Amino acid sequence: MWMATVRPGVMQKINHVKGAKAEVVEFNPGFEENDCYTKILEIVKAVSEVEDIQEAKILVSGGRGVGSAENFKILEDLAKALHGTVSCSHAVVDSGWKPMDLQVGQTGKTVRPKVYFAIGISGAIQHVAGMEESDLIIAINKDENAPIFDVADYGVVGDLNKIVPALTKKIEEALAAKG
Repeated sequence: MWMATVRPGVMQKINHVKGAKAEVVEFNPGFEENDCYTKILEIVKAVSEVEDIQEAKILVSGGRGVGSAENFKILEDLAKALHGTVSCSHAVVDSGWKPMDLQVGQTGKTVRPKVYFAIGISGAIQHVAGMEESDLIIAINKDENAPIFDVADYGVVGDLNKIVPALTKKIEEALAAKG
């Protein structure tokens, strides 16, 4: 017997094949009622108010380099201007700045947006594993040697507290001029 699992977002969805059928094999290894001494009393599904980062076309992701939970406001402003979603790294969740539902990486979610902004993210392999298949990766970091630049399509070295608000302003101006 074989079994395989795949984390969500690791593979791209294939097109629907009309009329496709799966072979279903019923198998009971010998379990009988109450044989495993457990009984499901109730299934409760939690409703999250957080957007699903795996569905986002544009992600503005922040790491420890953002500095604080309050500083995520500048990332939220950029995401709003781009009609995108904010996500984060493991370090941000560990610090209590953002909920785990927004975490990208091996212990978070695997994402494949059209555009991925990695802001204040060092580029640890655990994080990169969750976002490296993004179509376009833009990194902003003050450390020119940060590993995130190895996977980024475009990189900006500098203070994110100056760069991100200036970028947001230019995007808002361009959208306003477009009408």
